[in-house]
Parts: sequence; structure tokens; C-alpha cells
Amino acid sequence: MAVVEAWLNARLVSAIGLADTTSIGAAVIFPLEQRWVGFLVSTGCSVALLLVPPFFLAALLVGFRRVTLTRALVAVGLAIGLLVVVNQMRLAAVVASMQLWGFEVGYQRSHVLIGSAISTIGLIAVAIVFFLLVGRGSRTRRSPGAH
Repeated sequence: MAVVEAWLNARLVSAIGLADTTSIGAAVIFPLEQRWVGFLVSTGCSVALLLVPPFFLAALLVGFRRVTLTRALVAVGLAIGLLVVVNQMRLAAVVASMQLWGFEVGYQRSHVLIGSAISTIGLIAVAIVFFLLVGRGSRTRRSPGAH
């Protein structure tokens, strides 16, 4: 998964003109101050582990018949897409920070502070969207004359 994420990030960063990036395995590399630098998309930096909770919650909700399989699949699909987008934004912020503040300072600021902020806000947004999708219309409606 990390290799795919590195490839995707290299294409994204190049496409938006942030840097002329390429990927080698799970590494994203680009020229900075007349040398090649980069970062490794490790297991901890990959979106892979973040994909487990939506699948698990959806399986529980379907298993307990709280939501339909279709609704759960839509919610999981959207959550996966949003998680990938959030992680790509975080990785792009690493490149932008390194370009702005240099290799060492840029990596430290983006990886610890900026990246954590992007991830936290993104995860909260994904959780809200997921629960809105699986919760929407799941309650049974009472007929007008029922008490």
C-alpha cells in the first residue's frame, strides 16, 4: 500500500507544480537545493491502518442489522476515498514544507505539527461523514397514529 501511496503522491505533487517528484518503491523524492531529498511512506505514514475502523464498524452495523449492506459499502467506499485524499494532502504538505523551510526543519515541522493537524482534522471529518451516511434514515419511522 505504501508503494501505491508514494506513487500517487509523486504524481499529485508533480501535477500541482509543487515539485518535480518521482517515487522509488515507497519513497517520494525530489530535487531540493541542488540535491535529491525525500521521505519514505512507512507503515505508520500509510493510510492502510486507518482503513480498518470503517470496515470493522460497517461489518458490525451490517451484522447487527442496523444498516443495509449497500449503505455500509457506500459509507466505507467514501471513507476510504476521503482517507486517501487526507493522507495525500498530508504528504504533499511535507514536500511543501521542505521546499519552504529546507529539508530538516521542513520535515520536522510538517511531519510533527502540520501533518498531525491535517490528519486530525481529516479523520474527524471522515468520521462525521461516515456516521452521517450510516445513520441517515436508519431509524424506523412511526406511523402518524402510533404512540
